[in-house]
Amino acid sequence: MRLTTQCDQARPCCGQCRRSQRECPGYRDEQDTVFRNETSKVVNKAQAGTTRENSKLASPESIIKLIRNDDVGNAAIDLSVVPNHLVDRTTVPFRGLSVPIEDGATYYFFYNYVSEDPVSLSSYAHMLPTVYRQDSSFSALPKIIEAIGMAGISNVKQAPELMVAAGQNYAKGIRAISASIQDSKKANTDQTLMAVMLLALFETVTCSNPESMRSWANHVSGATAIARLRGTDQLRTKVGRKIFEVLSHQILIDCLQRRLMIPPDVMEWAEMATEGESKETLPAQQLFQIAGRLCALRAAVDRCDNNDIGVVTLAEFVDSDLEDWKNSLPPAFSYTIQHSANTEEAFSNTYHVYNSTWATSVWNVYRCTRILNQQVIIDWLGRNSMPNPALDEAQRRKSKTLLANLAYDICASAPFILGPSPSSVWPSRPPRAAAGAQLLWPFYLVATMEQRSPGMRAWIITRLEMIGRTMGIKQAESLANVLRTKREITAWDKFERMRADEVVSEW
Repeated sequence: MRLTTQCDQARPCCGQCRRSQRECPGYRDEQDTVFRNETSKVVNKAQAGTTRENSKLASPESIIKLIRNDDVGNAAIDLSVVPNHLVDRTTVPFRGLSVPIEDGATYYFFYNYVSEDPVSLSSYAHMLPTVYRQDSSFSALPKIIEAIGMAGISNVKQAPELMVAAGQNYAKGIRAISASIQDSKKANTDQTLMAVMLLALFETVTCSNPESMRSWANHVSGATAIARLRGTDQLRTKVGRKIFEVLSHQILIDCLQRRLMIPPDVMEWAEMATEGESKETLPAQQLFQIAGRLCALRAAVDRCDNNDIGVVTLAEFVDSDLEDWKNSLPPAFSYTIQHSANTEEAFSNTYHVYNSTWATSVWNVYRCTRILNQQVIIDWLGRNSMPNPALDEAQRRKSKTLLANLAYDICASAPFILGPSPSSVWPSRPPRAAAGAQLLWPFYLVATMEQRSPGMRAWIITRLEMIGRTMGIKQAESLANVLRTKREITAWDKFERMRADEVVSEW
């Protein structure tokens, strides 16, 4: 069994690493803004092979035009012709055309993760094409995009040689980012921040052990450091606001998963970013502020193991805010309940139909937030009792019922997100991998709840396996394996709270 240690952020170097007599790989603070260099690790994983160092980049407009057709998807790229060793001139059939692997990987990425519509809180649609065509001398962004595309294709088509190329492109992207943040003019550009954020997505696509989840969190921390360098200036442009919006969502998920408080400056900038934005995006920003208060509460409880009744009082305030948020949603967030005979696709034969995948994404963040808030109350009641026995029992029943309903609603949202369904009503199909990725943590959260319905865990495992198999997201398969073996040890919550010298680095 291989063990890993956790950086304790000590200065001038990490105490854990000093005792282990090794170089500390952790991020430095914002003043240094030195990106964590994982190049050697990635290169060692990648076997020897050659890929084009400089490929001609397809324009975002041509890619979006190409992927707009419904018949373009994972099956559009046939890798059966790829040899064991990649060479400069290797091409793959793509919609009847022979294109270089790098371009095929870029097409795959844009199809699966970019759409003209805001498909989720983590959509790159509004800014990535613009950022992608900026200064061509910065090679990190296209290399990382190619790496994600190659990794996704490799997973879907069972082509390990493509994963080798993906690792090599990832390493090149890391080196380019490391060089850019040494340059004060490039350190806080849109391209640099976007590239670091996409490193986190690469970890999700390639995840095979808890270390990948730790790397995901480290990349989010690195992106946060760069955002702090950018300050309020990043909110002056539409692209800058959209990048920060996606990053703030990643920060929120990271803090909810690991019981951390959202940095106060991020909370402040998130509120500032709503000024002048459309009414459609306002509910998501309001939810972010409520979830931020929950993050602060959970972080405080986790540090102090607080048994004071004030914990329940504060959690009830958060729950009341979440209930008010739900009741004040505009009509665009309404949904209907449909019935289906397909028990594999729809848990308990029912599913939700929403007006947009954007609304579905926001709803599931609300559900996850409220689940975690109710768990604060349940955990407190497990150690204590309210002064009034009748009130104590009423709260226990309310929390358990609410948790069960929230778990069901997350499962009922899956058919609309994953699609297609015989009764599909949405106008266009959402990007497949992006749709699957936004369900990973909600699924895991529900599957580990005591209040879930019978059979729900098994159904979630089958959905995670489907996401991993058909959408090329390894983290889905890893989580399915964790849930199947009932070893619920991940970077999400439990992983970070274990003793650093006892963290198991295998599933």
